[in-house]
Amino acid sequence: MKKLYLILFSFFIIFFSIGFIIYRSISGLPSPPQNFLILGLDPRNDLLEKTETTDTIIFAHLNLSQNKISLISFPRDLWYYPLSVKINQIFPLSLSTDSSFNFVKTNFNHLLGQNIDRVLVLTTQDLEHIINLLGGVDVYLDTGFIDKEYPNPEYIKNPTSKTPVYITIEFPAGWNKITATNVAQFVRSRKSAQTAADGGTDLGRIQRQQLLLQNIFQKMLTLRTQPQTLLKLFRYYQQDINTDVNKTDLVLTGAKLLPHLKSLKLEKIELPVGNNPRTDLIYDPEKLVNGQWAFLPQDPEYLKLQEYLKNVL
Repeated sequence: MKKLYLILFSFFIIFFSIGFIIYRSISGLPSPPQNFLILGLDPRNDLLEKTETTDTIIFAHLNLSQNKISLISFPRDLWYYPLSVKINQIFPLSLSTDSSFNFVKTNFNHLLGQNIDRVLVLTTQDLEHIINLLGGVDVYLDTGFIDKEYPNPEYIKNPTSKTPVYITIEFPAGWNKITATNVAQFVRSRKSAQTAADGGTDLGRIQRQQLLLQNIFQKMLTLRTQPQTLLKLFRYYQQDINTDVNKTDLVLTGAKLLPHLKSLKLEKIELPVGNNPRTDLIYDPEKLVNGQWAFLPQDPEYLKLQEYLKNVL
């Protein structure tokens, strides 16, 4: 089963933006908006599955003139006509020929009508490690959920008849402490309900991504008074994160504007996704596409999607 994985992009965005602000202030030039593509990778190479699909896909638009970061999550199953694949396959297709993200940028530029300036890829292990460095994140759920068909990690490691295929996980309504031990469950679960409003389906997972992301962002802002934690995050980012950002510049310039981070605003933009091709930018055609279940755009050239993005950013 393909797994959706939450992207902890805020660490990357915050410290890259800091370096960019300093560079622009020194040069005396205005700061144009910057676009980031955040890809969540839950690599599998076990007895049940081998995959490197990026099942979390977030477009982040940083507008320094408005002091705002806009986030838009895209369904992993959106069909991409130029390559005849879902968009979560674009990154795996790039691995054999492109190590500089050019293939990824070119295709997402075509899809979104927006220039992708930087790409960040984070794995399951990255997220667990960074959440651990943050000391966990508290998240408030208006509606709790129970998933009785969550894939058992032990079965994935060793699929025997004595090991249950599924386990039951639960996150109650109210405050939940998200740590390295349960963050994967929180963002992967999609079978707790039949509707996104109740926390189920891929769209429900996207909503939980954004909720957790908002709380991570707020937690990051508190690190101004925790230099040791900041240093550990810097080191981990520098050594282990797959991105095309110059990590040395990130480390050297990052801490200089930390006192100003409180003014940054996080804006979550939800795409109209549903079942009506006339009103929803992305819709379920209720039929297979090339033998696969997929979402479709209103038009195969993605013009209406691109117009929508241009208007909201």
